[in-house]
Amino acid sequence: MMVNRIPIALLALLALSLFWMTPSAAAQDTKPLRGVVLDELSGQPVPMATVIVTGTQYGTAANLEGQFELLLRPEDHMLRISAIGYASLIIHITPDMRQGGSLTARLEPSVISVDEVVVAGNRSRVDDPSASAHNPNATEDLLDRIPGADFIQRANFAWEPVIRGMNGGQVGVVIDGMKVVGACIDRMDPTSAYVEVENLERLELTKGGFDLNMGSQIGGTVNLMTERPSFEEDPFISTEVGFESASMLRRGRVVTGMAKGKTSVRGSWSYRIADDFTAGGGQSLTNSGYEKNNYKIDVTRMLNHAHQVTGSFLADNAWGVGYPVLLMDATLAKARIGSVTHNWERHMAKRGLKTAETRIYHNTVNHWMDDYQRDVFDRPVMRGMYMPMYGKTQTSGLISRWGFRFGPSRMNLTLDAYQTDSFGDMWMFSVFENIQDMYLLNLGDIRVRHGALAADWTTPLADNLIGRVNVRWDYSTRDVLRDEAVSILQGRWGDEDLARTYSFGNVSGTLDYALNAITRLRLSLAHVSRLPTHVENYGHYVYNYVDGFFYTGNPNLKPERSNQIEIGLERWTSRYGLTASVFGNRIQDYIVGLSDTGLSDNEIYRFRVYQNASSASLVGFEVSAVADIARGFSVAGTSSYTRGQNHELDEPMFLIPPLSAQLAMRYDRPSYWAEIESRMAMPQERVSRQIAVEDVTDGYFVINVRGSYTLQNATSLRFGIDNLFDTLYHEHLSFGNLPNEGRNVYLSVSHTR
Repeated sequence: MMVNRIPIALLALLALSLFWMTPSAAAQDTKPLRGVVLDELSGQPVPMATVIVTGTQYGTAANLEGQFELLLRPEDHMLRISAIGYASLIIHITPDMRQGGSLTARLEPSVISVDEVVVAGNRSRVDDPSASAHNPNATEDLLDRIPGADFIQRANFAWEPVIRGMNGGQVGVVIDGMKVVGACIDRMDPTSAYVEVENLERLELTKGGFDLNMGSQIGGTVNLMTERPSFEEDPFISTEVGFESASMLRRGRVVTGMAKGKTSVRGSWSYRIADDFTAGGGQSLTNSGYEKNNYKIDVTRMLNHAHQVTGSFLADNAWGVGYPVLLMDATLAKARIGSVTHNWERHMAKRGLKTAETRIYHNTVNHWMDDYQRDVFDRPVMRGMYMPMYGKTQTSGLISRWGFRFGPSRMNLTLDAYQTDSFGDMWMFSVFENIQDMYLLNLGDIRVRHGALAADWTTPLADNLIGRVNVRWDYSTRDVLRDEAVSILQGRWGDEDLARTYSFGNVSGTLDYALNAITRLRLSLAHVSRLPTHVENYGHYVYNYVDGFFYTGNPNLKPERSNQIEIGLERWTSRYGLTASVFGNRIQDYIVGLSDTGLSDNEIYRFRVYQNASSASLVGFEVSAVADIARGFSVAGTSSYTRGQNHELDEPMFLIPPLSAQLAMRYDRPSYWAEIESRMAMPQERVSRQIAVEDVTDGYFVINVRGSYTLQNATSLRFGIDNLFDTLYHEHLSFGNLPNEGRNVYLSVSHTR
């Protein structure tokens, strides 16, 4: 199937555009930008704040009075200003700032820990001491180096986020806070697959259930925050072409924007095509390529000094996506995401309502899979049958947020409401003429309506102690609308009424204590719940590729309930930074797949039903550190570990990543940077034997090298080699022991004018 296939000539034109654009003239002598960093609430200086050009390690630190100086370069576009105990601030660099202007930056106190990736064009930096400034080629790259974040891998892209061993419905993935529900009942299309790097301004990751503003998830939330048009930048166009050897990946991107009067526009487009990729040792994985494009446009209209309205539309298409270790491939996946957002701000307000944002949105996701390119005669499941599958979802919603200020205290209110309609079906066409075709209704028009109200209150309790309380109330109704699906589930459960209503509250609290200006301690507690997914409630004959069982939904599932604790430490000086945390998570009514009533787990009857187990628990730690060792040289490292136990079955929890670590040496100068990085994981021998026959995995150790060089101010060359020694290995969370890519040489060239 062909969807907006991009002609080769267009890619060639894109590549040539890097060279016909006239490089900007060498920058004239500039004066340093001088600034001061202040506390937004108290107005007091913030000592030792860091001022970094996004995407690099280039920057400076404020002194004890919060003052700093920084010489800006022509290729610098955004600054990130941060300090421990504060939310980071992103500032667009203006021409006046390049010529020695002044800047007053006001940081808002932040009590909870948020890992943040800031993106500007091809640039990124994680809000973590160990962050790499490597070039992100896909959204997965932005999460890949945050300790505690992992991925379930089923293919060459579209990896599903895992946070501290939690996945699926336990982790929320939203786009600008909007709910986008995947259409594939087998979770082949996580929400993160529909957003490309050029769409993003930043990515925010919260671990655990301590931030309830985005949803009721016990594992955490990934918020993909897309770029909006800017009134502060001159008209620009940025182009990039790149190549990766392991899968013969070719890609191109274009980002452009301009502002005129009270209107500003930003647009982006990208295209990727990959062949079968090669694992370590030269092993080629057939049927592992894909093709993909993405485009997004945003228009902002400034109504007056306080009001702005933004219209956004994002489209993403992927086709020919191969899943070499699964039964099927994705023929086509489409997402269409639109929204209208109104922003209002009282710039001079000191008390009362200060900000308000309301977003109305609608999105559709369609997903087709089939096995027509597979040999169905000799496979263990559904032998001799082709099984094309289709799924679709449609979600409409509203998010409204209000920010209040009461002296040194602040409160945020969030109203979150949406409706999702889901459908999924499958045909089974036998290759033998005497066997009749069959039809399965996996999801028979499931409707979920959800409303929630969250309140977030932060206030100083003493000179060096800040307290935060976050509460949320969720109300959700769900039902099956198609008669055929109703009959199937009524026959299974003997219940005439399949409609269900869930209503529950959540609460979290945090204490943040400043030992001194550069060291803070944090204690967080939470009692939270998460709803069953619509598939866990109403799915029918859903095949699980991991354990080989067919699953039936359970309308009588209870929400999972979780009690959590986290203790964190942050310390940042002009020479080194350190963050560390330990956490515990006790889950009640843990949702798992267990043997269907009256049927045993054997090779004949391979059916399971979603049920609530008694409990499960997770404990673990994360540590991250960086140190400057000489001018331009720094060393950084991370380590994380999660241990999960299923108490119902008295065995380890399923799909828990092993102890892992990273260590990197970096050299960063204004026009170039280089890095050598080692990544490692210990063997995982704590595996499930009853939920699924989970494989023990070996440890691994790989070396990556990468760097970049800026030519003539506006043209950048990025290059690197991942898996330098071509090691054959796979992550523990890779389905079917899908190996990782072998030696991968990549190169990209970008130009901005």
